[in-house]
Amino acid sequence: MRSAATLIVAYLLLILQSTILEIAPVHMAVPSFGLLVVLHVGLSPSKWTISSAAVVAFVTGYLFDLVSGAPQGVHAFVFTLMALFARALTKRVAVNGIVLGAATSFVASLLASFLVVMVRAQVAPEGGYGGFGQAPLEAVLTAIFGPFVLSLFRRLDGRVDTARSRVGLARGPRGGSGGGGMSLSIPDRGR
Repeated sequence: MRSAATLIVAYLLLILQSTILEIAPVHMAVPSFGLLVVLHVGLSPSKWTISSAAVVAFVTGYLFDLVSGAPQGVHAFVFTLMALFARALTKRVAVNGIVLGAATSFVASLLASFLVVMVRAQVAPEGGYGGFGQAPLEAVLTAIFGPFVLSLFRRLDGRVDTARSRVGLARGPRGGSGGGGMSLSIPDRGR
């Protein structure tokens, strides 16, 4: 059920993205909403297994290929790689909060744009490497919308931690022994 709901929201976001591309009077950069879906499933190891994240990423990429007119399979391949990249990232960095969500969205968008252009150049050589010019602007727009879309999916998954959803960097619990403070425990050896 969670996969179906995520794919439905992903499809709606992809329709929104392609509509913006069609309505715009000039070819302009838009945020990569499909990539944000992939980031969500990749960055949520407790809710999504690696296989289900890869399947959702593949389907989202394939849907994006269908609605955008890109060569079939380019975004499906790149989004699957990005889901695996996001999963590897969660082993090193906890992406919580607005700042880290935006930074991760920015870097992932740049990497995905690079991969799409490289794969597209191999699949359809007549297109060349022309997509590199818009990659930074698309990455900035994705970084702006990233924290909001990731928060939407966290709410969809039902795993919003109010202590960590504050503006700025995510903070751990305040006080006590569960947070960032240090505590020293000395065992009682006399008894």
